[in-house]
Amino acid sequence: LTDQPRVLLSFLGGMSTPALQDRPVSKTQVFCSNLPWSVNGKMLRQAFEEYGEVVDAFVAYNGRSSRGFGYVTFKEAGPAKVAVDTMNAEGFVHTWPGAPISEDDKTRDTRVEMARERPKPRPEPRVHGDRRDGDGDRRRDGDG
Repeated sequence: LTDQPRVLLSFLGGMSTPALQDRPVSKTQVFCSNLPWSVNGKMLRQAFEEYGEVVDAFVAYNGRSSRGFGYVTFKEAGPAKVAVDTMNAEGFVHTWPGAPISEDDKTRDTRVEMARERPKPRPEPRVHGDRRDGDGDRRRDGDG
């Protein structure tokens, strides 16, 4: 009886994704929340490069407005852990190189933690006139 939910999920194609707290923690990607509104990807990258080689830095936007969070991906795990530990130490003051930070932004307490792994790759964005068949394969409207 205890295997029934697993069988049902398997039958439904594993549609359920694990809760955020149940996902494994990344070893190289850092999640930054409560970023100042004026911080962009370049500034985020520069702030973390002092800890090690950064392969990607991303600030989420809704149109032209920052959503206040972002991700930094390091080449190796060690520098990512050092960055999280250092930036969460008591008394650490976040500085954002590259642009002046407003007085409102200076009061924001940025939180830094290891990111959670994504459950599966993001789907490809839909292109106008394209659609996917039941197998996830892309085809043009009017085909098959």
